[in-house]
Amino acid sequence: MSTETPVAPEHTPFSKRVLKLEHASNVGPLLHIALWIGMLALGLFVPIATNWYIAIPLIIVLSLLNLSLTIGVMHMHTHRPLFVSKFPNRVVDFLCCLPGNLTAAEMREVHVLNHHRFNDGPGDVTSTTGMEKGLGAIWYWVRYGVIVKIHTMRTIFAADPAPRRRKTRHQFLLDMALYAVVIGTVWYLVDFDRFVLFYWVPFLITQVNAGYFAWLSHAPAKGFEDDPSTSLNNAGNILNFLIFNQGYHSVHHRYPGIHWSQIPDKLDYMRDVNPGVIVPYWMVAQSGWRLFWPGGFLNERYGTKWKARLEQRIEEGTVRSRYLPWFAWI
Repeated sequence: MSTETPVAPEHTPFSKRVLKLEHASNVGPLLHIALWIGMLALGLFVPIATNWYIAIPLIIVLSLLNLSLTIGVMHMHTHRPLFVSKFPNRVVDFLCCLPGNLTAAEMREVHVLNHHRFNDGPGDVTSTTGMEKGLGAIWYWVRYGVIVKIHTMRTIFAADPAPRRRKTRHQFLLDMALYAVVIGTVWYLVDFDRFVLFYWVPFLITQVNAGYFAWLSHAPAKGFEDDPSTSLNNAGNILNFLIFNQGYHSVHHRYPGIHWSQIPDKLDYMRDVNPGVIVPYWMVAQSGWRLFWPGGFLNERYGTKWKARLEQRIEEGTVRSRYLPWFAWI
């Protein structure tokens, strides 16, 4: 007669069983999508939104949400889909494409398959080499979106593509067609000036912001041979709350496939990162003025203090936020 204790069947969380979320914390990125839709609707349909004291803050919020969806939510979703079901994942692909016309196919081909393979070195189509300073850096910010699209189309429309790339081609064409239909229809139905103000202005800002973020993630860190990932890391708690721990770029390059809520468990990797590439400022184009200040993107003093706090948090076991345990709080 067996004396082994029976093992209880593993309970599938409600978030996965019913909502089909890969992880319960993925409700956060979905809220960003919902917030963008709500803010855009406010600008397009609510009469008072055109008053300057509402319009200007709304454009700023929409621009930040655009960046969040374009290189934030889309980024994490491409590395690790938010859902465990194909259809809702494709819906997220499309919704994240709307703010900046960046498709999931582009994020996968350029970022996941190319950038993470070559890590800003030779072979990386988004390499910042030779564009670390001056007008070269600004030119990189402006033309980044074009580089992404050209590389994607060259790879997925190449002769005799692999079956996976053929599938990516179909998804790219579908997403681009749906984007044109949805944006064109909404533009036709709503006030022309409102659409320019609340869609196209944040859209154009997002194109520069995306290029700036891609550049800033690596260009200022060049020359730090002792940095294991040659990445700039934004360690600000508030920003990492808004972008789901993705400011820890060195950790992301070392562990690109982990869920964003697992990043706090990997912050011991930051011990090996040069303190100069750990910074507190927001990684959006408004901080681009630092380009004209020698060493303006680096902050060794802040990085040294931050690493000391990290050591203390690791020793105390309090790296994660007490009230929001999916996030780090250093």
